[in-house]
Amino acid sequence: MRQIFRMGLAALFMVMLAVPKLTAQKPGTDIHEQDEKAETVEKNMWQAKNGDAQAQFILGRCYANGEGGVACDSLEAFRWFLMAAENGHGEAAWEVAQHYRGGMAPMAPVLAAEWVEKAAEKGRAEAQYVMGESLAMTDSPRMEEAAAWYLKAAEQNLPEAQYQLALLLLEGSGVERNDTLAVAWLNKAAQAGMADAFYRLGECHTDGRGVRRNLKEAAKCFRQAAEKGHAEAQLELATCYLHGKGVKTNCNEAKKWAREAARKGNAEAQNFLGVCYTSGGCGRANMKEAQKWFALAAEQKHPKGMYNEATCLLSGLGVKTNVKKAMALFEGAAQQGNVEAQNKLAACYLLGEGVERDYDEAVKWARLSADQGDPDGLYMLASCYLGGYGVKKGVLNAIQLFKEAAEKGHLGAKEALKELEQ
Repeated sequence: MRQIFRMGLAALFMVMLAVPKLTAQKPGTDIHEQDEKAETVEKNMWQAKNGDAQAQFILGRCYANGEGGVACDSLEAFRWFLMAAENGHGEAAWEVAQHYRGGMAPMAPVLAAEWVEKAAEKGRAEAQYVMGESLAMTDSPRMEEAAAWYLKAAEQNLPEAQYQLALLLLEGSGVERNDTLAVAWLNKAAQAGMADAFYRLGECHTDGRGVRRNLKEAAKCFRQAAEKGHAEAQLELATCYLHGKGVKTNCNEAKKWAREAARKGNAEAQNFLGVCYTSGGCGRANMKEAQKWFALAAEQKHPKGMYNEATCLLSGLGVKTNVKKAMALFEGAAQQGNVEAQNKLAACYLLGEGVERDYDEAVKWARLSADQGDPDGLYMLASCYLGGYGVKKGVLNAIQLFKEAAEKGHLGAKEALKELEQ
């Protein structure tokens, strides 16, 4: 069967050599230019059949793109790429790897990995990058090897590899941490127009990592990334405008960029935009608009968004009062570690506001907040010990907790200590 198949292919190629399949002449293309392309295919066909890897690769490209007077034929393209790859052609090896990477056959992933490695060893930058990704994302990451492959690809000016190498240098993962070198690679990736690279450069300028701290330069980098649609950069730029970091304070610009990120579904931006519309936010308050964005953030289980949405529902701010839903949202945020929600629940259970009074629940949520060092949580837990609410009464425990809260600037705790001293 294989012999018949090969004989059939041989016959087909003999016909192709004798009468090349010419495509219709493109507008503005000289007929002599088409003839020259057809002759090039014929010449490469002869060289390819004699084992010339470069000619085999060129034929693969012609069939892949329908160029040089032959019709587009993906199977025929793959056949020539495979021949060239087996003859040691690096670019052809990458084309073969790409074919298997998109395949659904049981052996496709194995064959893809084999050809990616061969292409990487032959110097194909994209394959070297994929090698780095594969090694970094295994169950037992081999970060040193991953960094080595990223470096090879980065040195060939592949922006994705330059960016990933920069991240490893910033983290000290697989390589010795080097912020200055990381910034140099980020600059190269940014020059190629990579939004992620601009965003990370903005962070470096903000934090003074690898460069002198420069908020003005940070804002410029965030803008570059934001204009390319980078949601996190859009939020950072909004923050810059809200607080006047590197740019003049501008509420309209802050809301504009936060809205861009929020519309992409960024929960942090949705909550941020909601805060902008509150009375203590940016510009004229609009609680209906604020509640709308808080609700969207809350739907994504964003803890601050859940807390803010719950606050609106509890007090009827921009929305009809719904105590039951508010308490559920407070609890959802508190379970994620939000201290504001933990404190609110502790206070509600302690005073019986919105729920039945329950000292055990009050102590539970106050303790979780206090364990995070929050002064309000420390104060409420101290109050529980002082009054014996949900815990065994203990004045010494109360004093200790009041002191910790007072050291963090809690005015109520300071007053309590004064009263206890008297």
